[in-house]
Amino acid sequence: MALPASHELLVFLADANPQVRQLAMSSIVSFSGKNNPNRRLLIDPLKDAHGKPVCTPKGEPLDVIEQLKKLCNDQPLTVHDALSALINLCDTASVAARIGDEEFLAFLVTYIGDSVSLLADLACMLLSNLTKFESIASRLLTMEVEDRPFYSFLSPLDLQVALRGLDADPSKPDYEEQKQAVEAASKRLANSMHANETAKVPALVKLLRAFEEGATVETSRSSDADMRARIEAAKKEAATASEAKPVDMGPDGRPRIQRKSTCNFLASVFANVTVLPRGREFFVAPMEGTDPQLVDAYPVGRMMVYTEHADLIRRGGVISALKNIFFLKHAHKLLLAPTPAAAPVDRPSLDVLPYLLMPLIDGKELAKVDIEDQESLPEACQLVDENKPREKDSALRLMLVECLLLLCTSHYGRESLRQRGAYIVVREAHLAEDKEQIAEAIVRLVNLLKRDETDATMKDDQDIQLPAQDGEECDPDMVIEEL
Repeated sequence: MALPASHELLVFLADANPQVRQLAMSSIVSFSGKNNPNRRLLIDPLKDAHGKPVCTPKGEPLDVIEQLKKLCNDQPLTVHDALSALINLCDTASVAARIGDEEFLAFLVTYIGDSVSLLADLACMLLSNLTKFESIASRLLTMEVEDRPFYSFLSPLDLQVALRGLDADPSKPDYEEQKQAVEAASKRLANSMHANETAKVPALVKLLRAFEEGATVETSRSSDADMRARIEAAKKEAATASEAKPVDMGPDGRPRIQRKSTCNFLASVFANVTVLPRGREFFVAPMEGTDPQLVDAYPVGRMMVYTEHADLIRRGGVISALKNIFFLKHAHKLLLAPTPAAAPVDRPSLDVLPYLLMPLIDGKELAKVDIEDQESLPEACQLVDENKPREKDSALRLMLVECLLLLCTSHYGRESLRQRGAYIVVREAHLAEDKEQIAEAIVRLVNLLKRDETDATMKDDQDIQLPAQDGEECDPDMVIEEL
């Protein structure tokens, strides 16, 4: 029976021909817009004129959401449009729950984790939107994924070497050398096929690795136009793959791949999961298999260095995640350098304070401060370049002050801030601040730093009410609604 044109177009999403799927997806992606009249076709069960389910060419009822998820593992242009549609659709808890099941979350994490993935930035945006819902953030926190690349884990170069070994001539002078090379290549292939079949890592560890790799990629590389350009470049590269090119191989026998995605939106994923107590604890616990005496063993130590990153999304998400983590009073000693009066700690201090103070410092203003006052600051905050500006985004300035306020909920935190010049920084920031809410937060911070301590205040049982709590509406700059 004939179907309406819109319904018939949706059926082509499940067509056996990849070109047909791509054309259908490119036409349908616009349906996902919030105000598009056809948006419900992507969400509601499809019925024909007789009320019967619309079926795929294989005769199965067509679930468009499930089909869009399958298309995220298709050709690059199809993947681009499928991810974009899902990003637009997951703005309600009910639809997000259908998208963010365990299998699809694992797919997203593994895809993002692989450096070769062309569209990891879109996958990060989708994961950011999904984890705004507590149930999905909780699922991500408990998830483990295979610790191997998403794409083919067999080295093409090793395959060539191993195959050439079948025709090796024992009479040739380089036979023994060639034989050794074949044995080494075969061993690497065997290891890559079997060694990591059961090895798994927490999903957040995989994402943290991608986040660190992405920090070196230019922010402009995450634009939609650039992603499409990468797809076209990959097509051309595949068409000329027969041409001999030097291959830079890693110790695992796989080609070294330069990551093309920034993964900046993983910062907002970290901010989302740290709203939950389990998420906060993850970031202040040493990762399995690492030396707890090393700063890099702690996820928060590897994330906090981006509070001054050029990209607003990355630094904003990191600062938001840190703010959530600072609710853990028991972690303040780990996060802050020891005060002179404190007993030695059994773990290294991560020394987060410089990463909170530096964004609040204006180089020209600091240059006018007495040298003795400057010397009380963390070393990284002394003798700052006079051209260094203060954080321009007012929402982030407020969060930075709130981070300092949260550290003041413990006696250890207050003493650390006092002895390391936090007052000097916020005093100068207050003089230049034109936002009343931020200025008021700074005054509250100064009152805590300047007051005398009593037996009661040293018990660490105080709570500080912040102007913006976790339950409030999130920053619109951190949400991707439509693409």
